[in-house]
Amino acid sequence: MRSPILLSWLLTITPILAIPPADFGFPEAPNDTALSVTYHDNGTSFTVSEAELFGDGITANQPTVALETANFQSISSYNGSYVLLMVDPDARYPSDPTYRFYLHWLQTDMTAATMASDGTSQLQNTTSPRVPYTRPAPPTNSSAHRYILYAFFQFDNFTYPASFDGYSSQNRTTFNLTSFLDHSNLGQSPAAAMYFFVSNETQVPQDFTAAAGRTYPGGNGDMITSGPGPMITASASPPSATASATSGSSTRSSTGSSTGSGIGSSSTSATGSAASATTTSGAGSVALGFQAVLGLVVAILCMI
Repeated sequence: MRSPILLSWLLTITPILAIPPADFGFPEAPNDTALSVTYHDNGTSFTVSEAELFGDGITANQPTVALETANFQSISSYNGSYVLLMVDPDARYPSDPTYRFYLHWLQTDMTAATMASDGTSQLQNTTSPRVPYTRPAPPTNSSAHRYILYAFFQFDNFTYPASFDGYSSQNRTTFNLTSFLDHSNLGQSPAAAMYFFVSNETQVPQDFTAAAGRTYPGGNGDMITSGPGPMITASASPPSATASATSGSSTRSSTGSSTGSGIGSSSTSATGSAASATTTSGAGSVALGFQAVLGLVVAILCMI
């Protein structure tokens, strides 16, 4: 007979994985359900690993996005459409994200292609994007920003909120992620997600890349790798999408460095409050020993 106390202890020591980490305070895909994101830069492909570090040149062009169909039953058993979102929660500066969130990409009615030999199913557009992709380009005097890509199940009750109709390539600011998810009936749990860091600081090469937990040239400054970071007072109502017409595209100098767009926006945090008291390392804490721990837990339960 299994002891309730023992079961409670096992649940305490067994990590619940999510992307992005739950302690960031943003919507997270449960069960470590990864979204496969591949950037193409000068003939080289970069498939993003969780919390990976990039210079801003690598992420300049719209990536290929795919679902890891073979790895996750929740995705393989779903035959409907998806909504794809990409946001920057650290605009304009990680220490002062007064423009959270900046909307980098919003595409509805995406369908999954037949599963390829690598076990992924590429997401394909069936309609024009609501907001086309624009490159990450934090200010040159800002530490690296986090960028989060979400794929949400677009169930039959999905409806595009009229209050968000004004978002476009010319208007990406004041995007209230929580309000959009609630009013569209997408819910707060994405089907899959991925996040990474991008720096546009002058000392960081545009083609820079490093694994999670590593360091940018000149240091990581105040880039947020764990915990919710500074929070923004939540708004009680959806923003008016027509209130701003700020362009989200970067103005780039002849030397190729950005003068600092990435300034995007919302008056709200993703949840309106810190989501968790659990502390994990966002840039490299993605449970490397989870499988071993899980195996140990199963073995202990079988012995009881």
